[in-house]
Amino acid sequence: MALTIAAACYACGGGDSKATTPVSNNDSNANSSIGGADTTATAAAPAPATTEPAATAAASGKDGKALIEASDCRTCHKDDAKLIGPSYADVAKKYENNDESVQKLAGKVIAGGTGVWGEIPMSPHPNIAKEDAEAMVKYILSLKK
Repeated sequence: MALTIAAACYACGGGDSKATTPVSNNDSNANSSIGGADTTATAAAPAPATTEPAATAAASGKDGKALIEASDCRTCHKDDAKLIGPSYADVAKKYENNDESVQKLAGKVIAGGTGVWGEIPMSPHPNIAKEDAEAMVKYILSLKK
């Protein structure tokens, strides 16, 4: 009888010690896939190659838009409207699309910051690799109209 119960538990997954629940962006290892692991399998499909933001991101070798979609950025930011933080369109208007701005803003993505857009601080994202943060910023700055 005990052998039958043990076999039934094992067949239903009782013998598997691996966790099968997905990891959310709010867990302690958030953005670990952005920090240098394979980022090709993202929830969002890349934009068509005919759009300027996608073409800019493709030039960097990383898809900034897909990296943003796979992170927690959308919790505070939208492309064209202020949410908790500024819209990406407003960021693109404020900063020139050049290497200096990319480096500065990528540093802010990783380290966090406050005061530029008001009193609400941007939380740090230390698990995002610098190269990924740069690709994200390049995509954001490419939204300038």
